[in-house]
Amino acid sequence: MAKYKNQGTVNVDAVTNSILSNGGGINKGNNEDGSTHISVYSRTENRHISYDKDKDGNISGVHSSNNGYPYMDYKGGK
Repeated sequence: MAKYKNQGTVNVDAVTNSILSNGGGINKGNNEDGSTHISVYSRTENRHISYDKDKDGNISGVHSSNNGYPYMDYKGGK
């Protein structure tokens, strides 16, 4: 089960920049609580990352996958 829930830290900026620099796309939407939901996806590889960012820049709800294997999560907020 551990390979499906890798609890640890994720460098959201590094993953986002890596995906976007390889031709990926990004979608942003507003949540009811005022935070922004961000999804970054690759157009050529089977990988993505999605997360919520509040007005103070705190990050939560990080989910990512690479080659069909889901990973998560993000400890400590910002």
